[in-house]
Amino acid sequence: MAESKVTTRRLREQSTSEERQSLTGTSAYADMLRTMYLSRFAEERLIRLYHQGSIHGGVFVGIGQEAIGAAATATAERQDLFAPLIRNMSVHVGRGQTLLNIFRQWLSRAAGPTRGRDGNVHHGFPERGVYSMISHLGAMISVVTGAVMARRYQGHDSIGFAFIGDGGTSTGDFHEAANFSAVFDVPVIITIENNRFAYSTPTDRQYRCKQLIDRAVGYGIEGLSVDGNDVMALYETYERIANAIRNDPRPVMLECHTMRMRGHGEHDDYSYIPKELLEEFEKKDPIILAESRFEKDGVMTQEEMDELRTSCRDEIDRAYRQALDEPDPDPDTLLDGVYADG
Repeated sequence: MAESKVTTRRLREQSTSEERQSLTGTSAYADMLRTMYLSRFAEERLIRLYHQGSIHGGVFVGIGQEAIGAAATATAERQDLFAPLIRNMSVHVGRGQTLLNIFRQWLSRAAGPTRGRDGNVHHGFPERGVYSMISHLGAMISVVTGAVMARRYQGHDSIGFAFIGDGGTSTGDFHEAANFSAVFDVPVIITIENNRFAYSTPTDRQYRCKQLIDRAVGYGIEGLSVDGNDVMALYETYERIANAIRNDPRPVMLECHTMRMRGHGEHDDYSYIPKELLEEFEKKDPIILAESRFEKDGVMTQEEMDELRTSCRDEIDRAYRQALDEPDPDPDTLLDGVYADG
């Protein structure tokens, strides 16, 4: 919000030295690669569990889009807030949610984040500023915008990271939140993950503007475009925007061009996506691009990446096997949290 309206004390909360180190230099790139590995391997396992009948409800994955959340979380500070959507596994992983809790959630285990009440994407990590998703996707931008305003009234130097798909930008909630954040100068990065299809509707049947950030001018805010599969470009872009809006509060719209490599959900065979387009983006896989760039630039050796990949697969195996062995919710707890005591 505007400094003239509210005096912000800018009490920036200090992360631990370990956490701060992970946000700078070479270690940030290693952290992002680890986040992408864990997100990809976790979702591949969830797909298998779904088709084996171990998961009740839908499974929605962000395979091919992991770089966006990995870069955003690597840029953020401890006091920042996130509003992830259905393809943002890398946001949950990047903000430190445990793999065990992720598998507990999807397997509806009693010890999971929602205690087995919800078996898929409606979970958060409040301790790290990650809000639980609302199915009316555009509404999440309103949530994080209001939360950032509240935090800054309290003197915290928080900014927000909101995520929306190309289809969600056509909803009224998106418009209202973008307009509100602009009017009140709320420091939120509105990330549009443009994966070219709103469920099965291609972008050329959704809107006539050349790119979605063309809408930013209508709200009186800045709009930027970036390759959503290039984690290094994403990291640099997020870091630049985050530093700018932390010092000069205002929203910025960021369009990340990417592609989801599965259907809308695992119930969808995505036969409507042209084969040529999928083949094109297979060559632009964000993990493959990161590995190639890191080795070329001397960020990590191939041996280090192989070791990290193996370590991440082992973490996934331990987490999902433990979650499978844990109990379902007790039916006697069905009404817990529904009614106030007394």
